[in-house]
Amino acid sequence: MMTPTLIVLALLVLGVGIVVWATRRRPPAPPAAGPADSDTAWNDPVGPAGDARAADQDPPAPEPRP
Repeated sequence: MMTPTLIVLALLVLGVGIVVWATRRRPPAPPAAGPADSDTAWNDPVGPAGDARAADQDPPAPEPRP
């Protein structure tokens, strides 16, 4: 007489355990570490003053004076 009750109780416990295991929350992952060198040049000026090719060229010749 007690055997069917124990079987049902065991199945209920097993079912609750499966639901808890399937829906458990994992701890959040630690934030990803960025690069050690923060100088990535993403905000360096772009243009003639910051252009590397302009720095390698000779300065323009002065205009002749009248």
